[in-house]
Amino acid sequence: MKPRASSSFFNLLTALAIVVSSSVAPVTDTGQEIKIPRTKEDHLEDTPNTMEPFWKGPRVDTLHSGNVSTVLGRTASLRCRVLDRGNKTVSWIRHRDLHLLTVDQYTYTSDQRFQAIYEPSTGDWVLLIGSVQSRDRGVYECQIGTTPPISHFVTLHIMEPRTEILGGDDLHINLGSTINLTCLVMYHARSPYTLVWLHKGKEVHYNSARGGVTVLTEAGEVTRSALLIQKATLEDAGNYTCKPKGAAPATARVHVLHGNHAMKQC
Repeated sequence: MKPRASSSFFNLLTALAIVVSSSVAPVTDTGQEIKIPRTKEDHLEDTPNTMEPFWKGPRVDTLHSGNVSTVLGRTASLRCRVLDRGNKTVSWIRHRDLHLLTVDQYTYTSDQRFQAIYEPSTGDWVLLIGSVQSRDRGVYECQIGTTPPISHFVTLHIMEPRTEILGGDDLHINLGSTINLTCLVMYHARSPYTLVWLHKGKEVHYNSARGGVTVLTEAGEVTRSALLIQKATLEDAGNYTCKPKGAAPATARVHVLHGNHAMKQC
């Protein structure tokens, strides 16, 4: 009786397998593309971005409206690039005393050194300050006449001329050697065509009776002047001053060494 039950159970499993296999459609290669249903996120990626930028309206392009450094006596140009200005006004205000300088291209100060110009190609409103003075340094406000106003601040730095003699304040020269002094004049408004060397307060002349004196001056953004005195004597010791026109002078003391001793003179 046990073998008959096992055979019946096996026949039942076989019949079930045949029924399941007959209900599933066979998969065949038809050569057609299988389409996969798209998700909501896929449709959003294909939707063109029609959102408008949030920065509509007048505004300042800060990348092209930075701080300014100039040299005392030159003309300073402060830029404020305004985008999508429309019909709004653009004003420049000096921040230290809140003095209104310009509105558009109209000037509201008696100081004729101030002027505003507009560059249509860039949208720049430029505040020009001619022959800048030390008191002109500080913060200036570019203001767009919206409600409320839009403000951008530009700082003006002013560099004053500086004179320097290379090598320090004290130079030691051996008796009979060449005195070589080099003077630099930096941050000047214009090249100092007039530059003199003084020894003990008196001008040094290349054609003096002493002889052996050469002065070489090269004017430029940094003016360089070299004073050469050949075959130094004890009388050549003392203070030498480089004195350019329009800049502070610089002084160095030369010590002429005679053996183990230095001759010091003022």
